[in-house]
Amino acid sequence: MDLTDTPISRRTFARSTVVLAAVGAGLGPSVQPARAADVPGGADWLGAVSSDTYLSQLTVPGTHDTCSLYGGAITQTQTLSLPDQLAAGVRFLDIRCRAIDGVFAIHHGSFFQHIFFGDVLNLCRAFLAQHPGETLLMRVKQEYSTVPAADFAAIFAGYRSKWPDLFWAEDRVPRLGEVRGRVVVLADSSGLPGIPWGGGRMDIEDDYQIGTIFELNSRKWPEVSAHLNAARASSDPQRLFLTFTSSSGWGLWPQQAAQAIAPKLSGYVSALNAATRPHLGTVPMDFVTPATVRPLYALNFAG
Repeated sequence: MDLTDTPISRRTFARSTVVLAAVGAGLGPSVQPARAADVPGGADWLGAVSSDTYLSQLTVPGTHDTCSLYGGAITQTQTLSLPDQLAAGVRFLDIRCRAIDGVFAIHHGSFFQHIFFGDVLNLCRAFLAQHPGETLLMRVKQEYSTVPAADFAAIFAGYRSKWPDLFWAEDRVPRLGEVRGRVVVLADSSGLPGIPWGGGRMDIEDDYQIGTIFELNSRKWPEVSAHLNAARASSDPQRLFLTFTSSSGWGLWPQQAAQAIAPKLSGYVSALNAATRPHLGTVPMDFVTPATVRPLYALNFAG
């Protein structure tokens, strides 16, 4: 649940029908994915992927509101710490920054998450130093503050100067070999360097205001599955697909929503034809565990 965003318009089911027809051949009888022995551990899976691969040609597990471990049932979205998420195989981070006194405090809505942006960067740098074949995609977004975009960008520039070799911030989708050991910036504020969030290089599904389990079944999951189909059908290396499985509402809080959608996502993944090595794009989730992350990154080694 995002406490400060305005709702994102939902996608039509007409698109779902068209895309499903385009990629239907990839869905069929369940087949065995790559053997467990052929799938790397969560801390090093990207290191086993060809350096020529565009980030858009991968299935990348991620977390929605990555650092939201505090604030109660309506605000908390994760139980694993950032280092534990990285070790499990998470490679997309959703970092929400409150601009205050010239620094970024990490928030979910009004709730401070007991960590600052500098802490996040130190943890990412330490992980990448130990696992230099990996890369991280990081959404940087202003949360619970309303400073002008130029001021927000200036604070970010200060962090970038202190971590000069950590960020990759060009406006294009790179190949993996270009960004190993680095953080790829997905810029969710005007004036930030990187790939603009919601711009022409991104296709995002994030219909997060889901009030009941009935809406999750009738609206959220059809949107998620249609967007995963669109990611599989895409052949544009300069277009990133991001499909948020997370949602929350007045009668369905984040953990309940995560528990309800997890088996649907698992069923979708297990029904894919592994021989086609389908790529689902980036899939941010709530309340991730190693068991929910591994089947997604394992798709990069199927077939």
